[in-house]
Amino acid sequence: MSVAVHGAWTRRAAAIDGGAAFETQWVYWLQAETCYADLRVPFHPAADQRCFTGRSGWDGDGYRWSHGLDLEASDGEASPAADDLGYLEWRDEALIETGMWPTAGGPVAYEEVWVRLPGDGGPWLALEAEGACLVRVGNHAITVVDRRASGGSFAACYRVLDDRGWRPKAVIGDGAATPGPDVAPSEWAVVHRGGPLEART
Repeated sequence: MSVAVHGAWTRRAAAIDGGAAFETQWVYWLQAETCYADLRVPFHPAADQRCFTGRSGWDGDGYRWSHGLDLEASDGEASPAADDLGYLEWRDEALIETGMWPTAGGPVAYEEVWVRLPGDGGPWLALEAEGACLVRVGNHAITVVDRRASGGSFAACYRVLDDRGWRPKAVIGDGAATPGPDVAPSEWAVVHRGGPLEART
């Protein structure tokens, strides 16, 4: 049975090769129908910042995330093979993702524990443009703008809506200057749009 993944998520912990659970980053994953954005900023000195976005969906029993934009793509263009394939299940009100991470020494098993962020049941929106995207789910939004292919930079911002508006909470590069849902460029194409709870079933 497919697990509903539409919503706003944060990673509680990860474990590698059966080891102890740990976390070194603030990790935010927003999923609006088939569009997603994932932004990770470190709080541990050994961790790296990461960000990738694209389309995702079920692939047999697994769930596949394709990387359309990816901070780790050195030329600003993700490889068509840059996909993640994981297996999802509910456990104690958390979404558990398992799979294999490619490493220099060969694939290694991993497990990630994801929990819903509060306030993700409101309106949702996914916009795309060349080298850019915006994913909003309720009170959460991630904007990514990648201009490296034309000599620019990579910028991303995770924002949360409160009584003072959309406020940056996690930023990569000049992410705070990227447009939020309230000022998104009109030329960015709407991929998905919906109202509260429409995609939760």
